[in-house]
Amino acid sequence: MMLRLWGKEDEVLKSTYKNPFKDTGWESRYVSYAYSKGVVNGINEYSFGGNRPTTLNQYCSMVLRVLGYSETKGDFTYETAVSFASVVLGIELTNEREFNRGTLAKISSHALNTRPKNQIATLGETLSATDVFTAQDLNEARSLWEQDKNVGSSTILIYAVGSDLESQQGRLTDDLEEVFRGQPKQNTKILIQTGGTLKYHNKYMTDGASERFEVGDGQLKKHESHIQTAASDPKTLKDFLVWGKTVAPSERYILILWDHGYGTMGGFGADELNERKTMKVSELSKAIESSDMYFDLIVFDACLMGTVETAYALRNHGKYLIASEDSTPAAGLYYTTWIGAMERNPQISTERVGRLILDSFTLHSGIEAKLQTTMSMMKLSQAGSLVKAIENAVFDSPLTDLAKNSELLGENDGIFDQYDLIEIMGKSSEITAAAQALAFEVRNSAGYNNRGGVALYVPNRKTSHINEMKEELKAMGLSSKYIKTIFSQQSP
Repeated sequence: MMLRLWGKEDEVLKSTYKNPFKDTGWESRYVSYAYSKGVVNGINEYSFGGNRPTTLNQYCSMVLRVLGYSETKGDFTYETAVSFASVVLGIELTNEREFNRGTLAKISSHALNTRPKNQIATLGETLSATDVFTAQDLNEARSLWEQDKNVGSSTILIYAVGSDLESQQGRLTDDLEEVFRGQPKQNTKILIQTGGTLKYHNKYMTDGASERFEVGDGQLKKHESHIQTAASDPKTLKDFLVWGKTVAPSERYILILWDHGYGTMGGFGADELNERKTMKVSELSKAIESSDMYFDLIVFDACLMGTVETAYALRNHGKYLIASEDSTPAAGLYYTTWIGAMERNPQISTERVGRLILDSFTLHSGIEAKLQTTMSMMKLSQAGSLVKAIENAVFDSPLTDLAKNSELLGENDGIFDQYDLIEIMGKSSEITAAAQALAFEVRNSAGYNNRGGVALYVPNRKTSHINEMKEELKAMGLSSKYIKTIFSQQSP
């Protein structure tokens, strides 16, 4: 079973490896291969123990080895295999009372959708790329769990702080046309709130105004005009969310945060009507909390918001987060593909919608902007595990020294220091495993494979507002231990 999961059965049948065990029979060739690759060890020097029931610790150990983790390198031990596999696979296994076929199938299916250590593609995608099975086989297998029978309709709430992307380039208007081409009707309701821009390039929106719209029949229906609060005010976001849930109740909610992003410390939006003021991540989190809404998917159509701190701040407000840890092209997301898929198949899983967002963004950006891009989908329930791993880590060098040897993300856009988390902290197996469990789907354009899917704020160059930065991290819900870990690692 394990070797089939690994895609190695054909290689096994052609192999001539030997093993030292005296108690293997028909399975000897499989055992020899697995033993030579370090996947199994046996119960002692001369006994494999194949007649004994496989334990949860044993199977988790084998899965972890297939995913590139190793006991000899200190990644895990036999005793910690179950708890470490829970982190790597993003599922809770420590409460399993027995190891049965159901548990085996659950672990195996999650393993196929898990990124091996220090890799971008999942195990399933890697096996598909090497022709162990076809991409169609992978998609058909995924389709078995990528339908959500509890979902019959979806509401997409787009909070658009237009800024200069609309006033100077008409990018919101372009995205509106993409939304229309997705042909949302009865299965997919789309509500839009505008604001924060001087000029619009379409017939629906009033220059300099904040308004609310509903998409229908290839056009916009205006609901409210002349909203008085600023787009950068978290109350405006909160009021929009409360209104949206009242106007378009459904089984699934998706929030799109549209416009500029400046990372953990810079925040979201650039209100052109309010001195380009942004909304802090902590303010954004509190706005969602006060709306009493929980989102199946939160998406930043913006630069630099794919950070561990942002994910942690939003961990209680949504199931998945899609964001980029780096700068993104002005064209942003491509809306037609995934909105159309939701309308045609209202029970499509949120995970599948997320993959369509990632894939269409990467493809469209390459065609239109010809720029390198990165974007990831994060499982927000895993944000706490990553924060805990960072809190408990011991670093050989100050983080600022590690940052100086790493590439600054969004150098032309970012206000504060932000770096790829795995590039900074990847020597820690616990942090790598937790980071890959959080950012479980990553799309990098060709030649851009040094992005791990999630960024980290490290105070390095711009340290004149340290107290303000600490207060913002605290407001996001991060502990004093985490803040001390980040700030106490500065070079003297």
